[in-house]
Amino acid sequence: MTGLATFAAGLVGGSLTSNGLADPLSTAMFAAVGALVGIVATVAWLAGQVFPRAAVPVALGVLALAAFTAAVPFMQPFTPWGWVGLAYPGSGSPHTLVALTALTAALVAAVPVLLNRLGLAELMAQAARWESAATYATGMEFSSAVTIYQGEPHAGRRRLRAVRAIRRRSAVFLIRDAIGAVRTPGRLVVGVIALATAGTLITLAFAPAMPGWALGAAAGLTLFGGLGPFTDGIRHAASVAADFPLYGISDEHLLANHALFPLAVTVVVLLTVVVVCSFVTGMSAFAPILSSLALGVLTLMARVGNALKGPLPPTLLAPIPTPVGDLGAAVRMIWALDAVLLIAFAGAAAALAFESPVLLIGVAITLVGLVVARWRQRT
Repeated sequence: MTGLATFAAGLVGGSLTSNGLADPLSTAMFAAVGALVGIVATVAWLAGQVFPRAAVPVALGVLALAAFTAAVPFMQPFTPWGWVGLAYPGSGSPHTLVALTALTAALVAAVPVLLNRLGLAELMAQAARWESAATYATGMEFSSAVTIYQGEPHAGRRRLRAVRAIRRRSAVFLIRDAIGAVRTPGRLVVGVIALATAGTLITLAFAPAMPGWALGAAAGLTLFGGLGPFTDGIRHAASVAADFPLYGISDEHLLANHALFPLAVTVVVLLTVVVVCSFVTGMSAFAPILSSLALGVLTLMARVGNALKGPLPPTLLAPIPTPVGDLGAAVRMIWALDAVLLIAFAGAAAALAFESPVLLIGVAITLVGLVVARWRQRT
């Protein structure tokens, strides 16, 4: 982590120096700041292992403070992330490096105490989870690898019934999925924040002088990640789709019923955020609303297609020789990240929907075809 942060900071500083926009001293200082950021992130990761329940609230608090600092510029000299921003080549000062060094030294001094709080049983459990996640990641099953680190449902398991006797079957599944999401409140809060962030980004994509396609792509990726806590029912339906029918209903109805909850949450959150952001910025809400709804539906379809994907096909393990080398690894990576790539393109197309609707139509046709093909080939 430290090496990656140092390399990224050095790459940015080197690029500025080669173009005459910064001097070598400020570039070296920014690379040192990158190394310090990597060390701080490593210590924060260790602290998250020691205090897993406090990790999410603290992370949300840090994000909120960072957003507040960005909105109030005079707070930058008093916050660690402000020091990193002030150390940018061309505008940095030695004081930010000294402050970050002092903070890093204080955190490193706490490492032995944190390590002593880790018990053998906890270390063994973490090692087992890491080994399982690495195995899934090696097989390009990134969704399964992420699932290993999800928290277990705990809220309301004794007093809150998930399945209730209601005549309308769709209402039964809707309530069941809603209560299932509530039982992991941390994931639920993060998912709602991600959906709200996606709504904000897609609204800003229609603002003048804004890179609409880039903000749209970021909105699509954020929306795809935020839908994870709300699509557990879809993954369950996809996992049993090829087995005997459950609950006396067909596989198609099971998948459709489990899609109701994430669809409802997506529509409510996106509409609320888009309307509020449009009112605050003084923009028309018509275009952002239509684009956000289209992106929400496409993202949900991408989640369905990702749940139906299954394991890596053995045919993709064969080498693909070309004049420029073996493309087998690249093809396998595209297969593993196809939903992410498609939804990023869908977000960019949604932001440009009123300029070039053909792009959005093409992405929609591709996603529909992919989901239908995987549904028919489910095993």
